Amino acid sequence: MEKEKWQSYVVRGNEITKLKDKLKLLESDLKVWNRNVYGNLHTIKRNILQEIETLDCHDVNDNSLGSVRVGRLELMSRLRETDRKLDSLISQKARMNWLKHGGSCTKFYHSSLRWRRHRNEIKGVEVGGQCTEEPSTARIEAKKLFENRFKATNDLELRLDAVDFKKLTLKESLNLIYGFTEEEIKEAVWQCEGSKSPDPDGFNFNFIKKSWEYIKDEIVKALALFHETCTIPKGCNASFIALVPKVRDPSKLEQYRPISLVGAIYKVIAKVLAGKIKKVLASIIDDNQSVFLKDKGMLDSVLMANEVVEDLRRSGRAGLCLKVDFEKA
Repeated sequence: MEKEKWQSYVVRGNEITKLKDKLKLLESDLKVWNRNVYGNLHTIKRNILQEIETLDCHDVNDNSLGSVRVGRLELMSRLRETDRKLDSLISQKARMNWLKHGGSCTKFYHSSLRWRRHRNEIKGVEVGGQCTEEPSTARIEAKKLFENRFKATNDLELRLDAVDFKKLTLKESLNLIYGFTEEEIKEAVWQCEGSKSPDPDGFNFNFIKKSWEYIKDEIVKALALFHETCTIPKGCNASFIALVPKVRDPSKLEQYRPISLVGAIYKVIAKVLAGKIKKVLASIIDDNQSVFLKDKGMLDSVLMANEVVEDLRRSGRAGLCLKVDFEKA
């Protein structure tokens, strides 16, 4: 993408809306560019193979043999380039890592792609003990299920008035409310995996990283507006809700896990906020906590407890400790 092309888009609205509209316009232009430059890769490959076959079957004399060889070499070069593009396309759709480390566009990847589509396809859901394939009925039941699952309840009324929580220092509190710097935003973007599936707006983080010098000003202004207003304009945080099967051959809605496919702008904002919170977690989480902290794992406490019990067992004090605890209980 050229910088002049990005700057040629003139849109209205605030900084967040402008960025969203520019990405939408760029997406339309990229679709046209992809159709004109790449076209249908399968059709192109088929035509190249037909041309090569025609040259191989053509009777040539000694005078035209050199030109035929040159033409065939050019066709083979085009064929290799087309295969490389097809490999990249299939690897993205199949979501397999083998192609990144070697291999080619083989039956394995086409099978993986078909299997992935078949696995994620919702063939029907069980409603009232009967399986239905009617989309309207499935939508109504899914809406009821997840509304009941995520609605707020007052069943658990906890009182934490007597708990002495750790507190942030004044400097840490100010760091949380300071505006977003360009370094923080860039660090958040570069922490995201670039080759993941595209967002609903059609862009993944590889695009943002490679076009950073062109679009960084719009992204910085958009996050500055969010920091000032604490709101995201309607339409800029639109997302798709997808149901991912938790078991093989699911038949009930409870066997699906909902995930939200959010846009690139929303991801950047969430990542920057998470980065700010991450810097102060160690100051507010208790020292005995073994999760949510850097360089600590969930199994650290379990391993430590096992070592204490094993040390007591070897020293012959394990039975005494258990007896004392039982008497206290």
